[in-house]
Amino acid sequence: MSAKPGVRWIEFGGEGNTLMLRWLVLLVLLGNALLFLWYAQEYRFSDTIRQPDIRPAAIRLPNELEVGEQLVLRPRECGYFQPFESEYEAEKLLVQLESYGVDLAYEKIPPIAQGWRVELPLPADADRRVALLDQLALLGWVPESRDGALVMGVYPSDEAVDELLLQFPDDLQSKLRKKVNFIQSDAYRVAVSYLQGFEFDQELIEMVATQWPGAQFEKKPCERVATLKSDQ
Repeated sequence: MSAKPGVRWIEFGGEGNTLMLRWLVLLVLLGNALLFLWYAQEYRFSDTIRQPDIRPAAIRLPNELEVGEQLVLRPRECGYFQPFESEYEAEKLLVQLESYGVDLAYEKIPPIAQGWRVELPLPADADRRVALLDQLALLGWVPESRDGALVMGVYPSDEAVDELLLQFPDDLQSKLRKKVNFIQSDAYRVAVSYLQGFEFDQELIEMVATQWPGAQFEKKPCERVATLKSDQ
């Protein structure tokens, strides 16, 4: 038999060679089967440990819940980027945050409690009102009238209020009232709400601090869900 150039022919002769060839084929097939089994097990294992968080639990509709069973909602966290000098600046940051997929809203910063405002109620009778003003004038007081009361001033602490009371006779001390003093801010803030586990990246925090000096992000308890534009 002539052989083509570059090709070597191997001839197996005899019954022993045939038996050896059969065993060789069986060993190759067995090796392939073992290799396939190992690969399948390895793939399943690596897939299981690589993506544990994206395999959701069994999804059930509300009408599929057991009697008395309730859906457990994933907790939310809230916070504010503040302060911003104008509504325009707050809205500008809000637009930049929309790509994060969190709930957003901007609002004016609510009044801030600061110290105590001491007031003396005005009598309803005109003559008694004039008499009270004369009595205060003799004590050296010309208070401001506001919302049906005479404002004796704003004081930073309880101790300061106690010192004030000592300047009045007993009949007036018993009538003086202290109220929490609120300062209205003209600044704005951006309120955010997101699912627990989400965090703003440090690059964003640094960008806010650079673009709006003094502004920062602070987490706060979720008091309400704002009028928001998107959900994570």
